[in-house]
Amino acid sequence: MTLELGRLERVPVREVWPHEAKDFTPWLALPANLSLLSNTLNLGDLGEIRTEVSVINFYIDILAKDGLGGLVLIENQFGSTDHRHLGQIMTYLAGQEGRVTIVWIAETFGEAHRAAVDWLNMNTTDSFNFFAVQFEAWKIGASLPAPRFNVVAKPNSWTRLVTEVTKAENEQHSRYAAYWVAFGDFLAQQGAPFTIGEAPPISWSYRFPLGVSGASLLASAAIGNNRVAVEVNLTNKMTSKSFFDGLVADRSAIEAQIGQQLEWLRQDEYILSRIAAATRAFNVSDKEQWSAQFAWLLEYLLKFKAAFSDRLKSLSQPIASPNSEPDDFPN
Repeated sequence: MTLELGRLERVPVREVWPHEAKDFTPWLALPANLSLLSNTLNLGDLGEIRTEVSVINFYIDILAKDGLGGLVLIENQFGSTDHRHLGQIMTYLAGQEGRVTIVWIAETFGEAHRAAVDWLNMNTTDSFNFFAVQFEAWKIGASLPAPRFNVVAKPNSWTRLVTEVTKAENEQHSRYAAYWVAFGDFLAQQGAPFTIGEAPPISWSYRFPLGVSGASLLASAAIGNNRVAVEVNLTNKMTSKSFFDGLVADRSAIEAQIGQQLEWLRQDEYILSRIAAATRAFNVSDKEQWSAQFAWLLEYLLKFKAAFSDRLKSLSQPIASPNSEPDDFPN
């Protein structure tokens, strides 16, 4: 008996991402993709993700925060590493205080630049940590290409730092779980049309359905920036933009119904479209403030549900042709 196996085949990076800034960086910045990198490096969950952040006369590709609130700077580069990108990294670091993790990603690392990353890890303070990461794309037969990150240089003390970050993340996860459990109890006491599932989230946000596939209400309570918020998320690849366009056409009426202006984010580079507005400064870690936070969240969840639910259901109905008979319409 002969066992037939596939063979890994390397795919040129530019066949997957034709342009570094226009294709690779937006792809990597998506949370699901960024987690591939963060898991490889044991960075934990990354939040507050921003792209193309202006610094003096250049841009940082991706800037985020780790579980301990430290900055994570990601600099991408097609082809082989060069002095310019190394210089940009050093220029950014010159004005930073606190812990910063630098991730330099390239197709190929020259020996001099890999050695430079090792030198930086050995000769800078413990608050600065440097990674050199090669990225590739592979496939098996006719499969879709898959990304692969290979670490070629990392901090010597990273095991200790990972332990600290993991401990902090576990503590933060417990705090979030307690928050959402308490919010679920509050919703039940108020007889609200929203519930928290049996397994409470261990992150900063929770989604509530809006009665239409690919549309939900996102309630968030971020410990890092001490803000609670409510927004609409449109996440279906086939409908997110058409739903968004249909809603924005009724923008004035929706904003009048909610009682404030909203932030309309179509986000053509992503599947996700957002309609955001309601935010309020609260100390999320202070349990004595939770009842006020819960009341505020419920108030805006109800406002958003009233403003968006029926409109989204109307937009999700199929459009009949001019010759359609009444029986063609759904009940």
